[in-house]
Amino acid sequence: MTKEERSRLVYLERADKLSSEYSAGGIIPDDCCECGACSIPHLGVGLCPRCLNELSRLIEKADGK
Repeated sequence: MTKEERSRLVYLERADKLSSEYSAGGIIPDDCCECGACSIPHLGVGLCPRCLNELSRLIEKADGK
């Protein structure tokens, strides 16, 4: 992994943890949240699908898969 990929992996992992712990404070519906990495509102909690896919790809790369 490159230095940038490792940095992005840590950023996405932290963003996923933080976005799961905090809500948007009534700005968006209760069943939605704001992605902790890119700030796009989406249905559910945690990272948006795009950032979650990127996180999964980086984890697989880090694991050597």
